[in-house]
Formats: sequence, structure tokens, C-alpha cells
Amino acid sequence: MFFASKKCLEALEEWQSLSVDPENRYAYEMRLKWLLDQLSNIRSSREEGRQEGLKEGLKEGLKKGREEGIKETIRKMSEKGMSIAHIANILDMTEEDVRERLGD
Repeated sequence: MFFASKKCLEALEEWQSLSVDPENRYAYEMRLKWLLDQLSNIRSSREEGRQEGLKEGLKEGLKKGREEGIKETIRKMSEKGMSIAHIANILDMTEEDVRERLGD
């Protein structure tokens, strides 16, 4: 069984009287609509930011992966005895870039 305090009952009566008044009801509904619109805008902006972050992270990850693949290829070609000049020619890079990636 629920026993409401006197203050609870007073608050409930006040709310009921306010909700009966059309002007107060309209103001309440407009405020509620504004709050829901703000919440929707925040959620939308948050989702856009998350999508942008994922896209940027994927782009950076692919770039890093591509660079690691190039370094690995250069390292393996060098281990097989290929010259810097030959590796650079095959990969269409400068000899300086090949040396840089080898860590020479």
C-alpha cells in the first residue's frame, strides 16, 4: 500500500491544476517539444562525430598498414639479395626512400 505525504499530494494537485489550464498546458508541451528536439540534435551530432571518427580511423589504419607492407616488402627483397637500386626501380621509389624504410 502506498502512503503519499502531504507535500506529494500538494504537488500532484498543483500539477493537475496547471495541466487543466490550456495556456500552461501549451507552454509545457512547447517546452517538452524543445527539449526533445535538443536531445535529437545532440544524438544526431554525436552519431555524425562517431561516423567521422570511424572513417578517419579507418583511413589512418589503411595508410599505416600500407606503409608497413611496403617496409616488409623492401626488407624481404633486400634479404633476397636485391640491390637498393633494383628495389627502388621495381617499387617505383627513390633509392633514398628505400634506404629510409630499411633503416639504413
